[in-house]
Amino acid sequence: MAISPNGYTDDFGPNVSNILASGSRVIRGRVPAQVRKELRAAVKAGVLCHMPKDGLKPEVFFHPGSRTSANDIREREALYAVKCIAGVVASPADVRAGIEAQGGDVLDYAIRELKAA
Repeated sequence: MAISPNGYTDDFGPNVSNILASGSRVIRGRVPAQVRKELRAAVKAGVLCHMPKDGLKPEVFFHPGSRTSANDIREREALYAVKCIAGVVASPADVRAGIEAQGGDVLDYAIRELKAA
């Protein structure tokens, strides 16, 4: 395994080279088994570093010299996920305001919901 002075190597495949060139890669979904195998081998050899998924924080593979940048990206992705979730969920006050805005009675709506359950 030949690693050049800037840390690039082709021994682990083009995916590892791409991560080394860009600094980090956020994994949001599934990764093919062969690619994950290459990434794990690069981590084991010390060519890449890895932060596992933690709650809403995504999994990140990164260049050993850019740990801070990778952590910042991971935090930003987690905040974005929280923002997306919060944008979908309506508070009770918003539901009440929506019912009243459509001319409905909140008490009648609540009674109908209880009977339906």
